[in-house]
Amino acid sequence: MAEFPASPAPNDPVAITPVWKTNVTGVDSGKEQRRQKWTFPKYDVSLLYDLISPQSNMQLLWDFYMARKGAAEAFHFYFRRLGTHKAQYVGHGDGVTTIFDLPGKSTSSQAIYFDEVVQGSGFSYLTGGGSSSSDRVEFAAAPPDGTVISCDFVGFLRNRCRFEEDRMTEERFYVTCYRTGLRLKGLSFEV
Repeated sequence: MAEFPASPAPNDPVAITPVWKTNVTGVDSGKEQRRQKWTFPKYDVSLLYDLISPQSNMQLLWDFYMARKGAAEAFHFYFRRLGTHKAQYVGHGDGVTTIFDLPGKSTSSQAIYFDEVVQGSGFSYLTGGGSSSSDRVEFAAAPPDGTVISCDFVGFLRNRCRFEEDRMTEERFYVTCYRTGLRLKGLSFEV
């Protein structure tokens, strides 16, 4: 999967919005019943750029947009700030797979969970080599089928996303980057 260009760098701070899915139902008593549908959030991102010089740098972003065919193809975006990330989705065990991509790169202080229970041993961390240069975890034995694997780590969080806009002229693309921010829509995890 493609990785969003690191250069040119957007202005700081990058607007990151965690998106959760909760069904809220009103009952006759006036109270609410809430049911969480997603265990892990998606992250919408808005990137604002200063006037970029030379123009060839902005051309890289436009070329990336065109190569993704607007909103058609997903890609990975790494948050530029090193941070602590808790309860991030890694994958689902299938009883066969032993290597999983972590949702970040340059990770440290990792903790692995099976169905929200921390694991103390039986795995090792691999630097890089995953999709879009992500770090990986390798298990001595494949996690059981249906096991939800998650992790905590310090590092750069990887976000699976797409462009929100599917129809833009090159001129509008540039204006959007400078004035309102280029919007990336967070996508669900690959299972």
